This record gives sequence, structure tokens and C-alpha cells, in this order.
Amino acid sequence: MKKLRIACLGCLGVIAIVIVCFIVLTFTVGRLMNPNSPPRDAAERMEEYLQRDKELFVTIRDYLVDMRYEYSTNSISVGLFMPSGQRFDGTMSVGEHGRVAIENETVLSAIRRLFSNGFYFITISHNRVTFARWSTLDNAWGALYLLEGDESYSTPDVSVTILEPLSEEGWYFYRMG
Repeated sequence: MKKLRIACLGCLGVIAIVIVCFIVLTFTVGRLMNPNSPPRDAAERMEEYLQRDKELFVTIRDYLVDMRYEYSTNSISVGLFMPSGQRFDGTMSVGEHGRVAIENETVLSAIRRLFSNGFYFITISHNRVTFARWSTLDNAWGALYLLEGDESYSTPDVSVTILEPLSEEGWYFYRMG
């Protein structure tokens, strides 16, 4: 009878260990599979980034707005990684014009600093400028600036599912996907 109790306790111990491992893995594997997914306080962190690096955000935003009119295109993007897989090379994708060099050193420096702070993709499209900071396979989170005079932020091709105002006028925390 004593051996039976010891065997039952041993089985219960193994079951308890399996349950604990399952719970731990459930909460950590998602994070491991999506290491760039946003933290729970992502909106607050985005507010901190905007306050700390406002000049960088504004410099890049203004440059992209000017370039959009110069090239008469609706979409310009700058990514940490190029389609070839190489890191940022000082160029931007300008719609039908292909890749165009960014010749403004202040803007290049601002982009590089934001990329070194964890941002990885900046784009101007339709009525918004977005600065992506976190992502999973089908979602992106970051800072969004709505251009003046346009209150809508979703377009037929992209849905903005979370939009919280940040402290600076025109700036929002967003989730697209």
C-alpha cells in the first residue's frame, strides 16, 4: 500500500510539472514566436518615444510630405531592410519612381536614429504618415500622424483598428492589420 501511495504521489508530481511547463510555455512561446510584438503598455511607450524624439518624427514627416508633392505620388516608404534584405541604404521607395536617394543629411540622421531606437518602417500614404515600431505577421503598431484637413485614417486597403490620441496634436498610437 505504501508503494502505491508513493507511485500515486510520483504521478501527481509529474502531472503538476507538466501543467506548470505547459502554462509557462503558453505565455512565453507567443512572445518568442513574435519577438517584435508590442508590450502591454505600447501606447504609453509610444507617447514616451514621441516626447523624447519629437524633432526626429517631425523632421521625417515634413520631408516625406514635401517629397510626396515633388514626385506627385501617393505613397513613399523608408524601411530598415531593403527588399534585397540589406539594411537601410539611404534610399526611399517612391511609388513608380523606384528607389530614390535621400540627400538631406538631417533627414538621414533622423531616420537612422529612429531605426536604432527600434522603429523599422516609415511611410506616407494617402492622408497619414506612419512610424512602425512593433509588428507580428499581420499587424503593425506605432505612431501615426494625420495630415491636416483629413479626419479619416482607414483606407480601403488598410484598416486601422486601434487609434489613441497622443499628447501632440495630429499624432496617434495605431494598430494596422
